[in-house]
Amino acid sequence: MIAEKKYVAILTSSPALASILAMVLDCEEHLVVNNFSRAANLKQHMRIAPIDLIICDYDIANSSAARLAIDLRSTDLRRDFKMIALSDTISAQTRQACKFAAIDEVIIKPMSPIFVRDRVLARLDNGEESKIEHRESFAAENDFSAQKPKNENNNVINLFANKTPSSGAGIHPQ
Repeated sequence: MIAEKKYVAILTSSPALASILAMVLDCEEHLVVNNFSRAANLKQHMRIAPIDLIICDYDIANSSAARLAIDLRSTDLRRDFKMIALSDTISAQTRQACKFAAIDEVIIKPMSPIFVRDRVLARLDNGEESKIEHRESFAAENDFSAQKPKNENNNVINLFANKTPSSGAGIHPQ
């Protein structure tokens, strides 16, 4: 069985980080990876070609990944892309902005490129599996302070782990 090609866009403030992530993701034969230096270039590309997943620094130029996600979903004909944001820290305001903008995950830096690849593959292969995988760690994590995670399994903040109102865990305004 031949895997369907998936298209990944990388938009980071660091060209070195973008290159490393692209190199690691290019090793997956079913991924097509494009680097973008500016959000405007990404927007133009999305008008003519599909993007399945966007990896983006949370703080980009004079904007944020949340603002970019809202802009892309309001202007793009194909709004079903997934988005992973990379951030040094996450505050309650950042978390709420990401939730509102429908950003699927926030990965806390520093992280390994292999870890990002694994998260990308999990998101593209089966989004439900990745939601279940991080449900317990996300529900237990209530304090999103500036502390660095102790291991990479705690790097992922899955913003939509608990969409059903019947579950007691999830994101609750403080």
